[in-house]
Amino acid sequence: MIKLVIAGAGGRMGTRIVELAQEDPSLFKVVYQLESKSRAGEALLGGAMPRYGMDSDRIAEADVVIDFTAPDAALKIAEKAAKYKKPIVIGTTGFSPAQEKQLEKTLKQVPVLKSANMSLGVNAFFKVVKDIARILDDYDVRIEEKHHEHKKDAPSGTALQLGKIMEEYLQKKIVYESMREGEVVGDHRVIFQGRFDRFELFHHAESRDIFVAGALAAALWLVDKKPGLYSMQDVLSFK
Repeated sequence: MIKLVIAGAGGRMGTRIVELAQEDPSLFKVVYQLESKSRAGEALLGGAMPRYGMDSDRIAEADVVIDFTAPDAALKIAEKAAKYKKPIVIGTTGFSPAQEKQLEKTLKQVPVLKSANMSLGVNAFFKVVKDIARILDDYDVRIEEKHHEHKKDAPSGTALQLGKIMEEYLQKKIVYESMREGEVVGDHRVIFQGRFDRFELFHHAESRDIFVAGALAAALWLVDKKPGLYSMQDVLSFK
């Protein structure tokens, strides 16, 4: 059984990770639900017992930390994971280049699995996109992404990851288009436009549970790994 600390436990992703982890007590035990002061305070309204806590030192009790917060919060959580030498799964997106460097420096002595998208299907999408970009390297490429209206970063972390995977092969600059609409979980379309034809790849997320299942699979895979930076491509043995 793997003991988990979920950072961002009151958010959309964190809440569902807690719920799915608790469905299989033979595999997972959520030992602490870490949240910000505002959300932790919400759980106390009406005299209720606290659902979340703000004590990041409880990370010491974890076998694996799963982080779905925001960049500034994720950096602080990373410091605690490094302090207690705990493996950490990072699904947070929107880091600046400087924050990415700081994160890498902070976590260099622990196992880290960082992915812009934990979905197994999306990671298969990443692999296919890479293979197509190698072949259609002279095509114009546009990445279109659509998410729910609450999502703050744009382009999405998944779209940027798609671009990063392809850019070393393509001869032209990639164009990004972002849309925020309703409660869309996540749509990503990669369009290769040639002189005489057009080739498209598309992934549609039906439910956030695809990301949750991937995050839990990542935690299972990471728990006994050596220090280093890993991705879902490693989990799926695509590398």
